[in-house]
Amino acid sequence: MIGIDIEEIARFERMYARKPRLVKRLFSLYEWQYANAKSKPPQTLAGFWCAKEAVVKAVSAIQVLSIHDVHITHASNGAPLVTIVNPQFTDSFKVQVSIAHSKHQATAIAMIV
Repeated sequence: MIGIDIEEIARFERMYARKPRLVKRLFSLYEWQYANAKSKPPQTLAGFWCAKEAVVKAVSAIQVLSIHDVHITHASNGAPLVTIVNPQFTDSFKVQVSIAHSKHQATAIAMIV
């Protein structure tokens, strides 16, 4: 199964500037800190959001997940990694994700393998 998402980065720029505490609640501590260490945090957050949404879409045919159940981290080589933190989640499969950005949009695709 596959999930995909695309978001306008400008939306995250507005939310990040106007309501940073609200935006912070949408992400794990790792995601928030990682994004804020980058030169353009809203762009990174948009990418994380797309990845989380893509994972929820890919997994939804098997099991219902909340966006808060999906955490994105990174392997030592920089590749994004998916962790599902729902205790009811049956970990009988692996989810891979890829994230991309342009100047105006972020996108991600998730695939169950």
